Amino acid sequence: MLKTAASSPYWYAPVCMEIAYLCRMRLSEVLDMTDANELPTGLLIKRRKGSRDNITAWNDRLRTAWQTAITTRNQILSERKQPHPIRPKDRFVFISERTSDRIQVSSLKTAMGRITTTAQAEADRLGIQWTRFTFHDLKRKGVSDTTGNKQDASGHRNASMLNVYDVKLKTVELASE
Repeated sequence: MLKTAASSPYWYAPVCMEIAYLCRMRLSEVLDMTDANELPTGLLIKRRKGSRDNITAWNDRLRTAWQTAITTRNQILSERKQPHPIRPKDRFVFISERTSDRIQVSSLKTAMGRITTTAQAEADRLGIQWTRFTFHDLKRKGVSDTTGNKQDASGHRNASMLNVYDVKLKTVELASE
């Protein structure tokens, strides 16, 4: 799916997917990101729906995704001969090539729908079993793949909220006689 997104006309889709997975973010949280989210220690993740904000520490993969987004955004503004907003909190990371406005949730959902259709057709052509998933499943997968304190990493305030997101199968011992 990520490979299909990378070859799509939607520059922002694979980068949004990567950041959503690595930082365990909702779609709207990713699209709300501005230059103000970049800190020396990592990305400041502003959570919604009652979750706690946190900072996701930099690693090479996250730094690459973030830098790709910033570079592309700057290139779009430069080509359109538009100035960068002065305040970092006003400089959205994911903007439209056509209008230079912030990418809307509905636009990313439309792009993801088209990418999913293309990826599914490619999987069918290659005889690969396809499992449909949503953008929000990237957060679930990110939480499941997290080592250490998953609750802190996901921003969930309590363990019951976290249970919905940790979908990795547990390995358990055999029944004893």
